[in-house]
Amino acid sequence: MKKLLVLIVITVLVMSCSKTKIGYVDVQEVMKNYEAAQAIEVSLKIEQEAMSKSLDSLMGPFQAKVQEFYKNQATMPASKRQAAEQALQQENQQLQQQQQQLQQYLQQKGASEIQALTQKVDSTVADYAAENSYQMILATQGTGQVMYGDESLNITEMVVDVLNASFEAAPATPVVE
Repeated sequence: MKKLLVLIVITVLVMSCSKTKIGYVDVQEVMKNYEAAQAIEVSLKIEQEAMSKSLDSLMGPFQAKVQEFYKNQATMPASKRQAAEQALQQENQQLQQQQQQLQQYLQQKGASEIQALTQKVDSTVADYAAENSYQMILATQGTGQVMYGDESLNITEMVVDVLNASFEAAPATPVVE
């Protein structure tokens, strides 16, 4: 009787282990092929270019002032030259500060959009796992944490398909310069 009970317990354990369904997702591939990630990248690039043009339009007149200063500095009285230098330095600092603020804005915007995207991917993977009876989904990045995984366990393409099916491209928002 005791042997029969041990045999039943071992059989149940073996059967429960054999029913474990595991898959893995290549996160780099998901982000590369997910249309929302591509749209965010394009949007940020467009916004960065618009801000760069805006800064360039401010830098042109500043550079002209600097050239004019260097051209005329030899004939300027010392007090006027010093005042002009200070004014140019102050304007340069303001331009640099504006550039830093724009870069910081883009970094924060990019980080928040990537965070939202990551949450969407995570919830989609969780839903996919539940709908398809997976007990575990592992994440890998290129040649990351999964040392080996049979290609039949790779569900990256299916996850990308689900994500892209739920993605609706938003109309481009105009950038104010």
